[in-house]
Amino acid sequence: MTGIVFANTVRTSWKQILYWGLGLGALGFYIGFIASSSDIIQGYADLLASMPPALLQAFGASSIDVLRTSEGWIVSVFVAEAGIFLSVFAVMAGMNITANDEQSGVMDVIMSLPISRSAYLLERWVGYAAIGLGILLLCAAITLFSLVLFGVDARMDLLFISILNLYPGALLVMTVTGLLALIARRRALAIGLSAAFVVASYIFNVIGGAASGAIADLMQGLSFFSYTQGEAIVLGNFDPANTLLLLLVVLAGFALSVRMFISRDLGV
Repeated sequence: MTGIVFANTVRTSWKQILYWGLGLGALGFYIGFIASSSDIIQGYADLLASMPPALLQAFGASSIDVLRTSEGWIVSVFVAEAGIFLSVFAVMAGMNITANDEQSGVMDVIMSLPISRSAYLLERWVGYAAIGLGILLLCAAITLFSLVLFGVDARMDLLFISILNLYPGALLVMTVTGLLALIARRRALAIGLSAAFVVASYIFNVIGGAASGAIADLMQGLSFFSYTQGEAIVLGNFDPANTLLLLLVVLAGFALSVRMFISRDLGV
């Protein structure tokens, strides 16, 4: 790893930290404003209590009682929504790792340089992983600032960890997208498959959380959204093994991507 590709990736794409970070931060700011009013929180909770369990699960909460607290409201609503938006960035980042450069013909020039394919893929992946982390840090900073500004009584440390725990899921989506781009060989197909992966994962999490039984548990277990565990962190039920599992899947997916990238014919 020479660092040249990594530096170029960050230099040309660092503005995404501002765009995405400020966008997600604005959402967090709005959620923080709502959390400053216990009446608004209770109103939302009462409204959701009268609706089907699937809708409650869509908000990222396992029970109405969680939504009645400041931490539970912020984590359940904000983390669930931020996870979806962050997945969109992750799909775009995954396509930028190889597919977009290959389609534009830039990859042919890059591969003529004295850098191995594995080093190129690693530095591109690390570069976008660093940008994703920057987005989350900026988002968390704005969200926590809003809580201080509006005087919300909440555990800042737990909320910060809950937001950062979205990172492994984003890495997974980015890695899966990059792998699908190498397999599909067509940009439009890779984007479609990646979007289907995210949507299916979200639906599995909602249905699996709202229903009961072995099939429901299996569906939720197959969804990466169920491993973000923002609510579990607030409730003190966080299991680091789930986060470790996501990271292991990311590592396996990246290793497979390297193997395919090394052996394939570019531009075919």
